[in-house]
Amino acid sequence: MQRVNSRRWGLGACVVLSACASGPGVSVESRSQAAPTFRRGAELVPVEALPDIDPIEWEGCAAQDAPWECATIEVPLDYRAAADSETISIAVTRLPAAAPSQRIGSLVLNPGGPGGSGLDLTWSYASLFPSALTDSFDLVGFDPRGVGRSTAVDCGDLDRSYTVVERDCIENSGDLLPYVGTANAARDMEQLRKALGDEELTYLGFSYGTALGAVYADLFPDSVRALVLDGSVDPAAGQYNVDGTSTGSFSDPFYGVQDFEGTLDVFLDLCDASRDCKAGPRSRTLLDDLQFDVERADTDYFDQWDEAVTDQQVSGIVASAMYNTDLWVPLAVALADAANGDASTLAALGSFLEAGYPRAEDTYDNLTEANLAIYCADFAGRTGRFAVDSCRGWPESAEPLPIITAVDVANPIVVIGTDGDPATPGFLAPMMADALGDAVSVRWEGAGHTAFLHSDCVDRIVIDYLVELQVPETHTQCGFTDDVNTTVARASAVFSLDRDRFLIRLQDVFEAEGSPPDVARCLAQGIIDQGSDSVVVYARLGVQTPDYLELRQRLSCTGVP
Repeated sequence: MQRVNSRRWGLGACVVLSACASGPGVSVESRSQAAPTFRRGAELVPVEALPDIDPIEWEGCAAQDAPWECATIEVPLDYRAAADSETISIAVTRLPAAAPSQRIGSLVLNPGGPGGSGLDLTWSYASLFPSALTDSFDLVGFDPRGVGRSTAVDCGDLDRSYTVVERDCIENSGDLLPYVGTANAARDMEQLRKALGDEELTYLGFSYGTALGAVYADLFPDSVRALVLDGSVDPAAGQYNVDGTSTGSFSDPFYGVQDFEGTLDVFLDLCDASRDCKAGPRSRTLLDDLQFDVERADTDYFDQWDEAVTDQQVSGIVASAMYNTDLWVPLAVALADAANGDASTLAALGSFLEAGYPRAEDTYDNLTEANLAIYCADFAGRTGRFAVDSCRGWPESAEPLPIITAVDVANPIVVIGTDGDPATPGFLAPMMADALGDAVSVRWEGAGHTAFLHSDCVDRIVIDYLVELQVPETHTQCGFTDDVNTTVARASAVFSLDRDRFLIRLQDVFEAEGSPPDVARCLAQGIIDQGSDSVVVYARLGVQTPDYLELRQRLSCTGVP
């Protein structure tokens, strides 16, 4: 979850399992007439009951092969007047459990954002999930209201002034905007649970997805089977809607404080402690010097970029890479190459953070506008003491983000925090667990945004909890690494390239570049077996350096049987 401008290579890139910006992705030049002040004295009409919903009718997916299935469910736009409300669509996907005899039910996923696509998350990361989960659960992803393939916020072309974009948001989606907040999305998730046929919800939410999960627990405690909240937001963020406090790291309200500088310090310290880090052993000096010298570096080996990389873009790339330690090896290679006069890998990494490689221009991606719309629905002030600068011209929220309160659920909720998390620092996890009451917190002494799939210790806890309902002791600690937990061991864990994970991604890259599957497998395995760390990075990002091209030619994968 990242509160920054998401223009080209600003800090708004959404990385892997991360959640993203809650600030506007457009330039702020002038603002339209402010809407009336939110009337906090007016009590919200309670939602006494949700309407009935039919079972989901699954079909094939246009964007994915079988066994993936897709569907939509219809939910009320306004749950407070559900009987008279128009409906909106929520897009859903699932990967059926691989071992039907072991099936427990559905595991519903949310990537955060707000505004992240649960369909894209589930499609992208199912192959990385432990078999203990994919055997036992249907993996289910959904795009929340306002997002992606669901009824989506539409603001038109974002490369215009704030006033024009805001006008088009209101003109195109004005009826939707007041209703896209977290409370309504949580009600949608309850409707999804019922449509899936699950008696109780099993849920794994990341970053802002922890706010969605916590609000769900507050609204529907009797429907909770097991919730994992990884990368917790501040449970008191909604206090702003009551008295104007809890503004996080910004003058405006936010979902929690952030610490990108702290995570960068971890990256630099570990880089200098590892011979495997290409940017060491004086990485701070290298990075400082690069801010002044980078515009003189060439980008000749990355065909999709033909300009100089700027110092501002370097800052954006570095900050975005703090989200995930899987990106630290590519970042180190990119910084070292740029310091030697070749910014091709920096350019490629920036392009990758923006749209992947090969670049995928997703016609359903509306992260920037959905992000702002959900933020403005969650933090309702428009003028006066409670004014939210980014939302002054927007329609008032139908229901702002609530404060998280204590629950009584069948099984305690598991809240996970990472010490070196730039977007949701780890100390917020025990705060969320305390606020929920019937919850435990787990701390990973690692780095990057969220912990699941990055720590064997955390993975074991999550699997045992979701599958066997084994609740860990509260304040359980997982070391940065599972064995020797020194600075050198941590550095080795971070900067030793995970070739198994890169193998999966390289095969996808070569297929996307046009190679048949057999050839793609041959190329990927050859690069992993014979390439240096730098060459593996070049292949992953599409950087056409001579050493990478020479190895690829030597592999002779054309015509593989």
